[in-house]
Formats: sequence, C-alpha cells, structure tokens
Amino acid sequence: MTDSDNQDLSHLPDSTEPPRRKRRWGRILRYWSRGAIRAITLDWFPGRRFLRKPPKATLAADAKAGVNVALLAFPQSIAYSLIAGLPPQFGLMSSAIGSATGPFFSGSRFIVLGPTNATAILMLTGLVATGLPPDQRMAAVPLFVLMVGFFMLIGALLRASLLINYISRTVVTGYITAAAALIFVNQIQNALGFDIGNASTFLGIVTGTARSITQTHLPELGIAVATLAINWAILRWLPKLPNVVITLLVAVALGFGFEYMGWHLAYLSGFSLGDLGFLRGEFDFDLIGALAAPALALAFVSVLEGTSIGKTLASKSGRRIDVNQEIYAMGLSNAASAVFGGMNSSGSLTRSVLSDSSGARSPLASVFAGLFVLVLMFAVGRGIQYIPTAALAVVVMGIAYSLINRHNIMMALRTTRSDTIVFLVTGLSALLLQIDLSIYLGAFTSIILFLRKAGSPELVEYNFNDDGQLAELGARSRRSVPGISIMHAEGDLFFGSTDIFDQQIRQIIRDPSLKVIILRLKNARNLDATAAAAISELHGFLQKSGRHLVISGAGREVTRVLQNAGTIELVGKENFFREILSNPTLSTRDALMRATSILGRRDAEVRIFVDQNKTNDEE
Repeated sequence: MTDSDNQDLSHLPDSTEPPRRKRRWGRILRYWSRGAIRAITLDWFPGRRFLRKPPKATLAADAKAGVNVALLAFPQSIAYSLIAGLPPQFGLMSSAIGSATGPFFSGSRFIVLGPTNATAILMLTGLVATGLPPDQRMAAVPLFVLMVGFFMLIGALLRASLLINYISRTVVTGYITAAAALIFVNQIQNALGFDIGNASTFLGIVTGTARSITQTHLPELGIAVATLAINWAILRWLPKLPNVVITLLVAVALGFGFEYMGWHLAYLSGFSLGDLGFLRGEFDFDLIGALAAPALALAFVSVLEGTSIGKTLASKSGRRIDVNQEIYAMGLSNAASAVFGGMNSSGSLTRSVLSDSSGARSPLASVFAGLFVLVLMFAVGRGIQYIPTAALAVVVMGIAYSLINRHNIMMALRTTRSDTIVFLVTGLSALLLQIDLSIYLGAFTSIILFLRKAGSPELVEYNFNDDGQLAELGARSRRSVPGISIMHAEGDLFFGSTDIFDQQIRQIIRDPSLKVIILRLKNARNLDATAAAAISELHGFLQKSGRHLVISGAGREVTRVLQNAGTIELVGKENFFREILSNPTLSTRDALMRATSILGRRDAEVRIFVDQNKTNDEE
C-alpha cells in the first residue's frame, strides 16, 4: 500500500476497535440533514431578477411576443375547455393565470403555461371518474386542479427530475398519440349534434357514436363541413394568418345565416364577471379519494410535457433549465388557477414555440401574454356565446390530428425493441382502458425495461492467447497456478444490477485456481445498500472457500456508501484502495501488489473480466 493510500484512509475507523454508536447516529443525522437542506434549496421567487428595471427594448420585444401568444392562446383555451367538457372561462382563466404567474417562480422564458390538449382529455376522464353528473362536475374542478398543483410541489421538493430521466420519451409519444385519437372521436358527437353520454374510453366513445349516428342534426353537420372547408382553405392559401381566429369568426357569421334560414344550432355558453369566483367548488374526503389517481396522472403528464418543451427550446438557445424549479412553478401556477376558477396548467408546445420565435427576451413575455388574455376575456367574453359548438369541434379535431407525429411514431416502432414495447403498451392501454392508467403502465414498463437492461451484465473471461491477442477464454481452459481476477464494475451499481456479483461467484465456483478477486469500482455509480450488501456477501463467500477480496479505484461517493454500510471495515482497510485522482491506475497497481503478497508468489496469473454487453455495443 502506498503512502498516499494510507493518507486517504487515515480517517477510516480501525477494524480492531468496536464502532461507536454515537458516531454512527451522528453520521446518519448528518446525512439526512444534508438531504433535507438540498430538498428546500429551490429559489422561492426568481421573478425578482427580471423585475428590476428591464431595458425598454426588452419590454417592447416581450410585449410584442405576448400579444402574439395571447391571440393564439385565446381560441386554443376555448377549444381545450370544450375537450375537458367545461365552459370556456375555465380554459381562459387557466391560460391567463398560468402564463402570468409561472415565470415569477421559474425565472425561465422557455415555457408558457396554460391548458393543453393532452392534459384536457385527462381532466375529462378524471372528472368522469368521480361519478358526478355533468352539471355538477364543475364544482370538482377547483379541488382537482389544486391536487394536481400539490403533487407537483411535492415532486419539486423531492427532486422528481431524477425519476423523469428514467422514463422513456416513447411513453409521451404513445400517450399523446392515443390522446389525439381519443380527442378526435370524442368531438364527433359535437360536430354532428348529438350526445352519447358519459363514455370516457376510446371503445366506449366509438360504440356510443356508432349507436347515435342516426341522430345526426343536419344543420350541425352543415356548419361542421363549412368550418372544415374554411380552415383547410386558410391553411392552404393563407398559412401566415391566425387560422383558428379567422375560422371561428367566419363560423360565427355562418351561424347568423343559418339562424336566419331557420336552421337552429348549438352554441357555446358565454360568461360575465358574475360567473367568475374564488374557489367555488366542493371539498370532501370522498371526492379527494376519487380524484387522487387522476390528479397524480395529470401532474405526471404535465411535468413530462412541460419540461420536455423547456429542455428543447433552451438547448436551441445554448442554455439549460432547472427542471425541479420548473416543476415548482407549475405547481404554484396550478394552485393559483384553482383559486381563480381555471383548469389545469401545463407547458404548451405551440405557445412556447410562438413566444420564442416572436422574439421574447425575458419571462415577462409570458406575463404579458397572460395579461392580454385576461383583457380579451373581459372585452369579448360575452361574444363567445355566438360560436357554434360544431364549428369549434371541427377546430379541436384539427388540433388533435396535428398531434399525431408520424416521425416520432416510426422512431418508437423501429429504433429498439424496448421502445416498441413501451409505445404499444402505452398506446393500446390508453385506447382500451382509462387513459390515466396508460401513463402508469407506460412509465412502469419503461422503468422495468431499463432496469432489465442495466441490471443484467454478462461477464466473460478474457486472456492473452498464443498469438499475443486478447481472446475469450474457453470454459474448459484452466491454469495450474493460482490466479488473480480483476473484475471491472462499471455503470449504475444499484439494487437492479447486483447480479454481476452472482455471475462472478459462478466463475469462481467453476475455477478453483482463482484465489484473489480485485473488484475495481472506478467507474461504478449510484451504489446503494443492496450493492453494498452484495459486496459483503461476496467477501463472506470468498472467505469460506479460502479466497480473498480486494477493492480498488473507489471514488469519494463509493467510499462514503461502503464506509457507512460497514463494508470497508468488513473487508479490511488493508484490502481497500481509494482512487487517486492524479494517477487513476495507481490504486489498481497497489491492489495487484496486495493480491500478490496475499498469494505469496509472483507467478500468479492475472485474468480480466469484461462486460460482454459493453464490448458488443462498442463494436
């Protein structure tokens, strides 16, 4: 052992002295106190940065971007309210409050908060799950949205971004594709002028629509076909104009014409200042229990949707976002939306991209957008009652169709087998079962497949052949001299990957000539109690068969975990060699010297075990 290693291990307890209980408890308390401090290190109000006299040029650019976003957000929010089965003011208030409050708590300009089509369908299915009649569901909205915000705040404090990293993007692709299909078929009843009842699954909606198709109201069908033709023409010949706004204005004019001809239509419900209020809803424990699972699913989807948008836009600008800070902002925005009578707020792809492309320079652009939406609500709120329901249904169906990204679907189906399985599980479960259940099934499948891939290493023994090349050693090849095995443990070494030690034990059982195992942990990450216990069990097994375990290359974090678990004390500090940053190979050299001294001979054969999966990936 070198002097540098002795110096590094000077703080470790002497194996001959019994551990002090007070020191152990103090170490545990320090560990958890540091974790608690890290959990509350969010910036509670980053908005103070951009409120300090921003330049006039920035204000002008942000105001322009805010107007553009508001003109798109206003008709979109009405459409999302229709998807969720709610009056227009719920979506408009969510867009106004979400856009205006979110930036103050995130400090980022890359995510514009408000209602989205993907989360609106989850609101619909969540409200249907309560079993309340349609006229009473609005009373459950404030509690529903408040619970969503609560789950987001808990996720931000618990650093939920770490969990999100282990969930495949294919889950979102499968969910959005299925949600788009569900939105599309659910709006057919509004476009044709009949009601299928409380069906919330894809099969239930399709079956109900097929049974009610004979009840089609011809004037509604006529306005729907006319709206579709107008929207297609604008997209075809005037793509730069706000097609949704123009389409709805023309549909309003056609509605007046239909009424003049005696063809009556169904219209959206307008609203006034008297319809708005603070926390108007029902709050009881039975309702909380019914909404818990849908609220958790809605919070989960909102976080996935919003953070993926923010990461994409931030990377294009050469910046990065704090995901936990964004989750914290979403949670507070949903809480504010619940207080003011809005629906769920999430990150909107179209509005976020429009804000960025419109020249937004600071988070104030989103604040301006929210304020402009609020002004439009009070200015033209009563005019919403002149929009034909069938016309808006056609617009919603067009939005749903645009959500189906064929490129992402083909990537999910062709890239890897795991991606294909995750996409099919998520998409089919969303169509056959409740859509909120598909989120859990998709995420669970994604994590299981990841753990299976990360936790199933296959070790193959290599040695130098007669030609001097590194080649696989046959199962029947044995050496008469005692051997030293160097086992490289690379990657995530946690509860799902401890099978690597079982593989090594089987190698030892087959070849009794291996006397010393050098476990090299230089590239090992994320060690936990299960991995530490597996190392201790390996040491115990080796001792019973007269063999030895030496650990080398352990970094600071790996050393901390093994020391807290008592593994270093069990193995013996004379058999533990920490990583030396100035010379990464020095610890392995010292470990080899220790193994040679244990055997008492210099002609010991050294064998190297390599993860075959990694070598195959590199070829």
